[in-house]
Amino acid sequence: MDSRRVIVTDVDGTLTGDDEALARFGAWLASRRDRYLLAYATGRSRSSLLDLLGETRAPEGDAIISSVGTEIHLRDGRPLPGWADRFDGWDAGRVHQALAHVPWLERQAADAQTRLKASYDAAHLRASDLGVVRDRLAAAAIEAAIVYSGNLHLDVIPAGAGKGIAARELARAWGIPRHSVLVFGDSGNDAGLYREGFLGTMVGNALPELRRAVGSAAYRSPFAHAGGILDGIRHWSAS
Repeated sequence: MDSRRVIVTDVDGTLTGDDEALARFGAWLASRRDRYLLAYATGRSRSSLLDLLGETRAPEGDAIISSVGTEIHLRDGRPLPGWADRFDGWDAGRVHQALAHVPWLERQAADAQTRLKASYDAAHLRASDLGVVRDRLAAAAIEAAIVYSGNLHLDVIPAGAGKGIAARELARAWGIPRHSVLVFGDSGNDAGLYREGFLGTMVGNALPELRRAVGSAAYRSPFAHAGGILDGIRHWSAS
């Protein structure tokens, strides 16, 4: 079993948002690369994330979990072996067909869509609204997970995908136990990271939706953005 630890962090609003704290995190990690692996978990596409990281002082990741946990790529750009195979036959086009006549769903631009992710904007949805989406998908025999975040963004992905499940499979591929995985997030699409038995931290600027979803199952840092990541690492190192 690998003795290293894994840091799995969301990017927008978690890693980013405080340039000085991000620089401190990068410097901290640079001297500990032999002990820590870094994976980014994002709703963005891999190419969009790489563009963002190129514009910041963020350290290079050892893996990227992208498109709301539907894709996993290793540092050299190769997909994680076997991950995509489990979703053979799943097609976001069927989701768009099933939800085509839901009037309050606005389909996002084409570059936000993938074969494994159907993305919409829909402000301030209620539980009953999400129930409508679930019923439409069930009627079309589509096995899917619904991820709603920021009171605006709704993603429909395959059942069995998501940031948390992807992080679990990545850690397993690396031979690292769950108690050596530290996870960080700030919004609803990060909730799955806290359901896998990892060491969880919510950064200080976490949205109420994440706090409600996670409850007491994670450490709540008083520090925002990358400052909360550093604080969470200190917290779990002292535990």
